Amino acid sequence: MAKVFIEPVGVTLEIGEEQDLLTALLAAGIAIPSDCAGRGTCGKCLVRLGSGELSEVTEVESKRLPANLREDGWRLACQARPVSARVSIEVRQAGGRRRILTASKLHHGRAKTAVVRRLMELPPATLEDKRADQERLLAVCVACGDGRQAALGATRELPDLLRRHGWRAMVTSYDGRVIDAEPPEVQAVAYGAAVDIGTSKVIAYLFDLEAGRLVDQEATENPQMRYGEDVISRIARAVDADGARELATAVRDGINQVLGELCERNGVDPRHIYDMTVVGNTAMHHLALGLSPVGLGSAPFAPAVADPLTLRAAELGLAMNPEGGVHFPPPIAGFVGSDALAVVAATRLASKRRPCLAVDIGTNTEIAVALDGRVTATSCASGPAFEGYQITHGMKAVAGAIERVRIDDAGLPVEVATIGNQPALGLCGSGVVDLLAGLVASGVVDHTGRMQPHELVRRGENGLEYLLTEGAIGPIVFTQHDVRALQLAKGAIASGWLLLLEKLALEPGDLHRVYVAGAFGNYLDVGAALRLDLLPPVSRDRVAFVGNAAGVGAQMALIDVGARRRMAALRARIEFLDLATDARFNEVFTRRLQFAPRA
Repeated sequence: MAKVFIEPVGVTLEIGEEQDLLTALLAAGIAIPSDCAGRGTCGKCLVRLGSGELSEVTEVESKRLPANLREDGWRLACQARPVSARVSIEVRQAGGRRRILTASKLHHGRAKTAVVRRLMELPPATLEDKRADQERLLAVCVACGDGRQAALGATRELPDLLRRHGWRAMVTSYDGRVIDAEPPEVQAVAYGAAVDIGTSKVIAYLFDLEAGRLVDQEATENPQMRYGEDVISRIARAVDADGARELATAVRDGINQVLGELCERNGVDPRHIYDMTVVGNTAMHHLALGLSPVGLGSAPFAPAVADPLTLRAAELGLAMNPEGGVHFPPPIAGFVGSDALAVVAATRLASKRRPCLAVDIGTNTEIAVALDGRVTATSCASGPAFEGYQITHGMKAVAGAIERVRIDDAGLPVEVATIGNQPALGLCGSGVVDLLAGLVASGVVDHTGRMQPHELVRRGENGLEYLLTEGAIGPIVFTQHDVRALQLAKGAIASGWLLLLEKLALEPGDLHRVYVAGAFGNYLDVGAALRLDLLPPVSRDRVAFVGNAAGVGAQMALIDVGARRRMAALRARIEFLDLATDARFNEVFTRRLQFAPRA
């Protein structure tokens, strides 16, 4: 039997060597197009190999799939079988779409953008006024305060455009540089996009820049997932130039995918997207820019660049106006990225009068504490367990994922709720937290993390396991190994917030507010999170779920050029607590691995 990890659903299936992928996928309830009953003639059941090995390309596939698709790893699921012990594949057209949080309760502020779009009337060329077209345009722009330079692409448009339209043109400038010139009747809105690149997702927000209004938002899986579920795997892949190019291309493809969907849905010409801001953890920041992340792979974890950067879209191959700007706010440290800076900015953490903490739980958890205008941040290598990865029946938050579990005092499941009320396929992050917290509270898992004798605890192939429910493809269990994986993650997170508080001489009770950001945090049960030490022990009314605060920070920087300067200044003020070199980390981490004893 081979273990086959399925993207973007996040489910791992056990598939026999004689079984084709299509049969196994359909049996697991994973929707994939197929009109020919598995004969390979329709060519619709496309999957892409990420890692591992599949059977040789068949004659049918050679006929049905173009060479460029085969070279890119695409196969027909009805023709391919796993031939290595572990395989990962991407099911691009799977019906179960992951639930990705894009909303937030925070506000992005007023609009003061880098983009100015204005109808301009130029004095015509005459025998007495023989100035060049570009010089003529810039003279008017300078008078209006709109531009001092002109991009070559915009200059190319001028000779015919001005003479055809009576020396009038719709001119767009970006940060004092003319980047577009169009006929005067073109009344299109100037658009911008704020992008949040996560380890597992890419989220884009489309804005009307003139009104400072959110038009639409879209999210997709980060295409880099096929190169590894975690940041470390991708850093290892990108140490050579070819790997770095592959990962840069992958994430830019993800950005272009969501931009394309937003443009199509809203009738927007990509030419009229003139500005973009991009935030992400430091590794995602580097990989999107095509920078080598080799410095992040080992101590002292020094980033390649820590300044804000603004590039032309054409330099990155993004599907927007090629002369438009793409702004990257600065990362804070090797593993505290610009997404963490965006969270600090969006929650206005530095301006809080009383001590506050912000935490964004994920594969790499970032935590920041503010006291008297002083902000100190750290990161914890919490791993992907809380996102459903590396858990026996873990999966992403798609239809069929168990998202809510309630365990009674006797250790029995009294509520097992799935996304979309679909038959259970596995456990997503919020369900995992609920389940573990319930097992600890009921004593099925003791304070050391050891499963205790219980009517639902049995010995499986890989040791002790708790039988939660019968799922669509068989029993869904939670194993002793799963408990240990979560212990490591929660121990790292608890050590992070505790050492931050100690550095600032604060007790958990001193915290006026705990802001929980991010997709995973938004679906957490507060009681379960507190029991597992994911949050400092504060009263529930002090916990505020703020949604995708990193996305709000990106929006702030998109629509307000002043926010970009303020974020850069804020970054210079933030202190970084490096847990890797903290003398007390191992001691605190060992202590925080344990769960609170049963009440």
